[in-house]
Amino acid sequence: MGRRMFIIAAVLICLAITPLSSMAAPQEMHMGTSTVGGIYYNLGVPISQVLNKYIPEIHVTPEITIGTVENLRLIGQEKMEMGVTLSFVAAQALNGVETFKEKIPVRTVMHLSPLINFFVSMEASGIKTHEDLKGKRVNLGQPGGLDRNSTNLLAAYGITPKDIKPSVMGVGAAVDALKDGKFDAVIVTTPLANQLLATHKINIIWPDEAHLDKLVKATPGYGKFLMPAGTLKGIDEAKWVPDFGCTLSVHEKMDTELVYKMTKALVEHLDELTAMFSEYRHVTKEWAANPMGVPHHPGAAKYYKEAGLLK
Repeated sequence: MGRRMFIIAAVLICLAITPLSSMAAPQEMHMGTSTVGGIYYNLGVPISQVLNKYIPEIHVTPEITIGTVENLRLIGQEKMEMGVTLSFVAAQALNGVETFKEKIPVRTVMHLSPLINFFVSMEASGIKTHEDLKGKRVNLGQPGGLDRNSTNLLAAYGITPKDIKPSVMGVGAAVDALKDGKFDAVIVTTPLANQLLATHKINIIWPDEAHLDKLVKATPGYGKFLMPAGTLKGIDEAKWVPDFGCTLSVHEKMDTELVYKMTKALVEHLDELTAMFSEYRHVTKEWAANPMGVPHHPGAAKYYKEAGLLK
């Protein structure tokens, strides 16, 4: 009996001196991404793992969603704490325009990897410039994000959907349709362009820097990116391409100190993000600090200022 009482007393003493913070379960948090395999999902999973590793008081689960618009609405409804978002759509949500009937108080934590899209055609088509797309069968990408990037890029050249024969098919299926001659040109991602280059001769319809500047000026949340030589097979020089902007977004009411810790953990462990998803290799600390048309959350701004990345 004496030994039993001693053990009970020892356990009680340990409980008494253990800080309550170490006993508390991590706060469950949810991050909107996209469908499995989508770019937002691939960006979001590494974010959750880094945050869970370096901030033990929270546990972030990447959630499958249909993408940017749903992520922003769920943040606005406070049903989800954070989300990977298309920057210019986040700016629309902030201002309550276009798809959004009410303003969503969204804030930026971090500019993620460049989101690059451009048009391609088969070499034999003779389509080499954006002006050549007029009157042609052109896939703009799936609705709700990519199709808007495509139409905004064309608008910089004075081309509207009425000037082409537009479709809004998913990019993977559209590439197959291009091979089969069902499209004259399609919007692609860098990985899809490399897949095409491995098997077919294609024309890459490069935007020029002057039109990229026009695109960026017209659309808050867009940027441009000097894509390194060798990113695409056979392209041995750096090329300017649009960065349609991907950001980690949160509600403005999220705790400032927590967002500070989140920002610090992510920006100071870019190597770990890159190890999990190679597109993060393009992200520098300076790149991460770009708010992309939506104000930083105060916690993020605090970190960037301390790190000398913001004035």
